[in-house]
Amino acid sequence: MLRQLYAPASTGLFICGAIAAIGSLSGYFNSRLQYCDTATNPCTRVAISVNVSPPQTAQDAIVLAGNGKMRLSLGLVAMALLAGGYVISGLEVESLAAIAKQEETDAFLEEKRQAILADEEEKKLVLSSDIRFKDFEQQVLDGYAMLLLENNPELAEQILAEKPSAQTEAQTVETTTSAALSTSATLTPATTTADQVNPDPIQDSEPQVVDSNALRTLVAAGSRAIDGLIETSQSLIFLGTPGAGKSVSLGIVLGRKKKRFGDRVRLYAIAMKNDGFSGAKVGRLNADSNVCYEILLEVITELRKRAALPKSEREEYCEQTPVILILDDFMSQQKLLSSSLSKKIVRYPEESGAYQKISLGDAFNAAMAEIVFNGRELNVAGYVGTQSSNMDDLKFLSSKGGRAGVILMYQAFRNVKKNQGNYEIISQAIGNQHVIADAKERERMRDVFPQAKALSVQEQRPMVLSSNADTGEFILGIVPDMRDEYREYERLYNEAVDEVADFAWTIRKVSDFYPDTTAEALFNEIRNLVNDGVTQREIIRTVLKCGENKQHPTRSYTVHGKTLFRWLVDNFDNGELSAMQEFDEGR
Repeated sequence: MLRQLYAPASTGLFICGAIAAIGSLSGYFNSRLQYCDTATNPCTRVAISVNVSPPQTAQDAIVLAGNGKMRLSLGLVAMALLAGGYVISGLEVESLAAIAKQEETDAFLEEKRQAILADEEEKKLVLSSDIRFKDFEQQVLDGYAMLLLENNPELAEQILAEKPSAQTEAQTVETTTSAALSTSATLTPATTTADQVNPDPIQDSEPQVVDSNALRTLVAAGSRAIDGLIETSQSLIFLGTPGAGKSVSLGIVLGRKKKRFGDRVRLYAIAMKNDGFSGAKVGRLNADSNVCYEILLEVITELRKRAALPKSEREEYCEQTPVILILDDFMSQQKLLSSSLSKKIVRYPEESGAYQKISLGDAFNAAMAEIVFNGRELNVAGYVGTQSSNMDDLKFLSSKGGRAGVILMYQAFRNVKKNQGNYEIISQAIGNQHVIADAKERERMRDVFPQAKALSVQEQRPMVLSSNADTGEFILGIVPDMRDEYREYERLYNEAVDEVADFAWTIRKVSDFYPDTTAEALFNEIRNLVNDGVTQREIIRTVLKCGENKQHPTRSYTVHGKTLFRWLVDNFDNGELSAMQEFDEGR
């Protein structure tokens, strides 16, 4: 704004200075001769320069003294105005030069940025072309082999004739499997890349020689895979088709967390079905998306609050109070978010405190990405259950670094009685170079896979492939029989909620659960807090002690806290709090 005034200001000063200079140099301030000219009647007073001779008709001539001080002052003013105009014009020139230099710098930086982007794009194209070429090369080789066998059937007969006997083959498989399992079925992924090759899994109808030692080793590996999920603070991705045992594995992890930390672990869940998730605060996306978004915001707010704590307080607090956000049936949620909820816009808080209007689906992905990347050190994790084995479907894992920040838990199971299920999801994962990068490691996994699959079918237990990102290991094993433990956790943490879902409050029951006070006293305390502006949620947690006792009927805010709150209002309100039923609803 100031820069725009330079040009008119300097021009005005130059004009005023020129006028003052002309005035100071004019004869107005010189000495003059004044006389009365008798050529006119009456005579006219005339003033001329003292250097000019008066006419003969001049009378009463007098000399008027000049004003040298005024001439000097006006000259100084003219010099000051001209100097000011010069200075301001110099500032304008400097400003224009600075603008030109900045534009030149911006143009240089933009040119560099475009060059960097072009270089990155070129690298991506080269890498993509290389991957496509390798895939094409593999397809050509496979096609050539098929063509040879088709045109030369004798080759197939020759190959079959050279196969070892069934007994020798079984011994070879057993020896190979034992050797592979002696390494605890634990594979360390390397960073080199190779072609994606699918394993050749054993058909269910083929006979397999099972080894009791191999079974024990694989079950031990499966137990180790489950146990490793209890100790970690990383986010977990459970991948598997329906019936593969994902819900049981998730329930075991949540139950053990709950058993270890008690009420200090804070569980939140966004689901499509009315499940309990070990007493978590649950929102159903297909029933009320607003409640689900409130849950999402509550977790993100807690994560950022932990990040803002001083390090001396943060480490102890985070270690003792885990926070877990469960997204169950993630693929169904994504379909809902991209269809009927695609136009739902929410105000998503940025870390700066500002709000950004984005779609609900983008808010889910942004929150999960923040949890995956920042939650590990803050003991805030996301547990995601999905039926898809395609990592690209998990949009919040937008990079290789994001995939390295989570633990992948693949599960597969073939239910013989129901004649459903397969092991394709683990077979594909073993052959996927983006899951296991090193070709030799994938080959070793393929050596273990046939025996593990046969034992999984024989024992009717799910197979598991787990990546433990803490140590960079992959574990292939068989999930142990944890159904009794799972049912116990269901009884302790989920069925207890159902048992009191229809709980009816009476004065006697209030006295039983609050022996140190009365129902009327509780209401009076609530009324005073409402008048002080305390929210309903805070009242339930402080006055009604929601969650402090596992046997307490108000341990669930959603199911029980509100019911007692409303019962007290309905029975003791004299009209003063007639709007209490609507007071702070949903907060």
